[in-house]
Amino acid sequence: MSPEGLTRRFGIQQCLHWTIVGIMIPVLILIFQSRGLSLMDIGIVMAVWIGSTALLEIPLGGIADTYGRRKTYLISLLINTLGCIVLYFADGLPLILLAAMLLGTAKAVYSGTLDAWFYDNFRRQPGHQSFHSAIATINVFVTLGLAVGSLIGGWLPDFTTRSFLPSSTLSGLNRYDLNIALVAIASLVLILITRGLIHEARQPAPSPEHQYPANAFKTSLQAIKTAFRHVVLRRLMQTTLVFGMVLSGIENYWQPYLAELIHGTDYGVIFFGLLSALYFLMSAGSSILSVRLVRHLKGSHKILMLSTRVTAGIAFIALANTSQPISFALCYLLFFFLFTAGNNSERVLLHEHTETRIRSTMLSISSFMITCGGVLASLFFGLISAHYGISVSWTIGGLLLVASSALFLFMPERLEAEVA
Repeated sequence: MSPEGLTRRFGIQQCLHWTIVGIMIPVLILIFQSRGLSLMDIGIVMAVWIGSTALLEIPLGGIADTYGRRKTYLISLLINTLGCIVLYFADGLPLILLAAMLLGTAKAVYSGTLDAWFYDNFRRQPGHQSFHSAIATINVFVTLGLAVGSLIGGWLPDFTTRSFLPSSTLSGLNRYDLNIALVAIASLVLILITRGLIHEARQPAPSPEHQYPANAFKTSLQAIKTAFRHVVLRRLMQTTLVFGMVLSGIENYWQPYLAELIHGTDYGVIFFGLLSALYFLMSAGSSILSVRLVRHLKGSHKILMLSTRVTAGIAFIALANTSQPISFALCYLLFFFLFTAGNNSERVLLHEHTETRIRSTMLSISSFMITCGGVLASLFFGLISAHYGISVSWTIGGLLLVASSALFLFMPERLEAEVA
């Protein structure tokens, strides 16, 4: 199979995966609020969600490296389905926390599995396509999937409240229940589709002395040492922590912020879905543009990441001071265009400086740093938002993003240029 064919096959699978994820994005916080949770409660739930992911990211990355990446990914879909079932029936904080733990665990199981599978298989295929351009193509599939999922997710609640369904059916439905049920069913269907699209060589059975947890623990420990000692990877992990804080800060609170702006207007829940879809399309555009930007910058991935993260921080501060739905939408889309433009470069550097035998674990460590940032943001920004307002927490997040971007300046040009 050619690199282009492999990229298309993986892109289709990722498009389907992230379409399912996108169904929940426009309404996730609204689901929690519909169950009576306050902003502080939501902060606690999100901290548990991403905290569960953080605790399990690295050890489960070791399992994927040891026992197979596709197999581990399929298990994550089963756990995700179980989490959705619990959330569907949850009517208070305890069950919502349990659902958050399951959904966070599913993300930890998934993290670093198929991405590592794709990189290793891509490098084995003869051809001239660069990995950076392949990642840009994959990100287009991902963002298109998220856009479609977000449109569906924003439309379903409005559909539920209209008269297309029998009144006897509607009376037993929360307006967001269809979103949760659809994600659970689609996750089961994706198991079958993934088995057809993703093929992985059978993993050799570990010898008795290398059975888990000993072998996976050894793999995880070596990856951790590499992540924080390597001159390039160390800077990536440091900036990724702040990236996770900012990402969590906007994901947790953009819906309540926008809900206040559109209160009393003719905008409906579909506006949330439309804005989410446009964000993902903007992200796809930035992914494509990043290939040209790297060429224009003579292969300097670090300069691309530095410039886009600094300007994204400024856009985030502007977003925190919007007072109209349209100005919010424009700043929101500009922020994410800039915020995601350096993601391909970060992925390239992460892969190129990681050995194959610890690749899934290294990707899990990177995801772990994002989730750690998310935990900090959920607790810290939740407290700030509850007492001083969302605008204040977002302004702090923007300043942190600008300040942390300076760390890219300490990334050596020689090592960085070798993988451009």
